[in-house]
Amino acid sequence: MEHNYAEIRFWETAYHLAGAEGFQIIHLNEEGCIVWFEDVREKKSSILRLQLKSYDWSNQLRGDINRVYSSAKTVRKKLKLPRANVTNVIMAPYPPVDSYEQFTSRPLPLTAGGKNQMRTILLPLQEMQEQLFPLATEWKLRDMPSYLPDKYLESEEEQELYLRRMKRKVKRLYEDKQEEERSVFMHGTPSFTFALIIAVFAVFLYVEMEGSSTSTLTLIEMGAKFDPLILEGEWWRFFSAMFLHIGFLHLFMNSLALFFLGGAVERIFGSGRFLFVYFVAGFFGSVSSFVFNDNISAGASGAIFGLFGALLYFGTRYRRLFFRTFGVNIVVILIINLVFGFTVPMIDNGAHIGGLVGGFAAAAAAGLPGKKVIRTQPLAGAAAVAGAFILVFAGYSQDVESGQLQVIYYEMGRESVEADNMENAVYYLEEARDMEGESDIPIPEDELNANIYFLLAYAHLQEDNLAEAEENLWKALEIREDFHEAYYNLALVYYEQGEYEEALDLIQEAIAIEETEEYQDLENEIQDEITG
Repeated sequence: MEHNYAEIRFWETAYHLAGAEGFQIIHLNEEGCIVWFEDVREKKSSILRLQLKSYDWSNQLRGDINRVYSSAKTVRKKLKLPRANVTNVIMAPYPPVDSYEQFTSRPLPLTAGGKNQMRTILLPLQEMQEQLFPLATEWKLRDMPSYLPDKYLESEEEQELYLRRMKRKVKRLYEDKQEEERSVFMHGTPSFTFALIIAVFAVFLYVEMEGSSTSTLTLIEMGAKFDPLILEGEWWRFFSAMFLHIGFLHLFMNSLALFFLGGAVERIFGSGRFLFVYFVAGFFGSVSSFVFNDNISAGASGAIFGLFGALLYFGTRYRRLFFRTFGVNIVVILIINLVFGFTVPMIDNGAHIGGLVGGFAAAAAAGLPGKKVIRTQPLAGAAAVAGAFILVFAGYSQDVESGQLQVIYYEMGRESVEADNMENAVYYLEEARDMEGESDIPIPEDELNANIYFLLAYAHLQEDNLAEAEENLWKALEIREDFHEAYYNLALVYYEQGEYEEALDLIQEAIAIEETEEYQDLENEIQDEITG
């Protein structure tokens, strides 16, 4: 009878903490009358363990306390709260018959606090009301637990009926909270994530069939981000670039990231919001690259970083749930990627950061499914629109002629030569020739400019334009005096024009720098023409 009465007060206390005060049940053991709570009402969480148990002797209490403190370390680790205070409250129908006070603490309404504390408080049933008040003050409870008056619990049948009802109520609170947390990750299935992965693989295969995913010419033809063409009105490249990838490794890594991040975001935000976040982030990434990077770019990296941004926004709304599930991993991976982007020159970190910011803003504007619209949503939407407008304006106001573009046009000219398209080669190489190089290009400026003149001369030679070829070869030699290939080609030009003496001098210059069988054969031919 007395134990039933104590158990009723135990479950009434647990129900009040979880139902009226907002403590979150993290573990429930009905048979052992043990409930673990997390106090989530404030930013700094604490842990409360409530148990109903009697002890005959104090050494039994001491052994129990040691086991509880060991369990508390596991609970802290699981909740990602390594320094949280733990209060072990034992409601006892009867206290130990010997002295036990040295193993327990008393409520500390005015001095509670600090970090990494573990305390045990024993509440004998006859002293519960007396000691519960300072505990309520320490825990900042709004109200004291409302206990059913004793007059309604006189019979054992009444006690059993009421006890079962209180247990069900506490269990329902626990299950409802668990279901609520599970439902956060069940607002969608990753159907569009898989569709996007299939789409980028299909585009990759098509690009490989039409040319090469590592070819500058092919990438630009297929819709990669290329500033000069965007400035000419091809704005759609902001979106088409999201489906192109440069090489299989780039495709594989982005698809892998999309599989994991996209699946998580689509489950949390639902398919509609996922697509909204993905394309807004991709657009922000492309426009940021347009502003801060003159190189051609392609890939879903901006959109993928936007998924990071969406998960970070989720973390601002569900901070505890975020860090107890995947939050720590997300933050660590994001930091590693950003640091890697800042330290490796060829990575388009502008697109990454733009996508990250765009994804966070898009997620904040869309909000989470099943939640009421909050006042920050329209503000986030307005900020995203304003940010996009500023980036687009800055991009279309920029001067894109730079050393990086010079390299791009040179590559396009070189690939055109290899494809035997001399008309395009001349156009691209002349564009590269007319640009003033800068110090941040991947190869030395003199070497680049000499190669531009050399290839331009080669293209003119293929079109039988000997005068232009001769002029460009001399310019290449003005830049690089040891350019033996230029001497060789120039010797060919003079040989074709019947100027054998000049041709002989030039081929001998080439041989002096690099002696090859091809050069010697040309020298012999020229000497045969001279000697008749």
